[in-house]
Amino acid sequence: MARNVELIRTVRETVGDEIDIMADAYMGWSLDYAKRMMRLIEPFNLRWLEEAIIPDDINGYHELRRFGTTPIAAGEHEFTSYGFRQMIEAKSLDYFQFDTNRVGGITAARKIQALAEAYSIPVVPHAGQMHNYHVVMASLNSPIAEYFPMVDVEVGNELFWYIFKGEPRAVDGHIDLDDNLPGLGLEIDEAALSRFKVIG
Repeated sequence: MARNVELIRTVRETVGDEIDIMADAYMGWSLDYAKRMMRLIEPFNLRWLEEAIIPDDINGYHELRRFGTTPIAAGEHEFTSYGFRQMIEAKSLDYFQFDTNRVGGITAARKIQALAEAYSIPVVPHAGQMHNYHVVMASLNSPIAEYFPMVDVEVGNELFWYIFKGEPRAVDGHIDLDDNLPGLGLEIDEAALSRFKVIG
């Protein structure tokens, strides 16, 4: 716990009080641990605490949300509108973070976005990427977007930088989508794709 608090303190002291910071536990905490941490991180004024506990523990998220003042975010491991409806009914989250490609595409994402908006729950889709940016840009209910900068390839969200052309690059903390490109605005980079083994 002391190490986690120290990490958050270091980030807050580095960026100051004017910048939003968030913490992501990636389902790594028990409810008891998360509740104890909530008290310790409150002085650092986080925008949210993300995926503190296992995603299926909707009642646990409700209890955690009522326990402290730090907003609670989750949803990247939820795949259906029914699951998000259950989270709304349980009053378990302050932010929804679905991933458009996990919930069934843009049409399904827009339905969940509308459902969240009806209950004043902001949506900040998981992981950036073009499919999520289109959902963000299409709604006033998404105040910000996640953005993963280009880094060395790992097994994860960084891969899209290497297999697609057209991903927007952030400038001064903002991205713009090109209205002149068809569809999502992406195309497969065939030359880059040849560097990877494609299975299936």
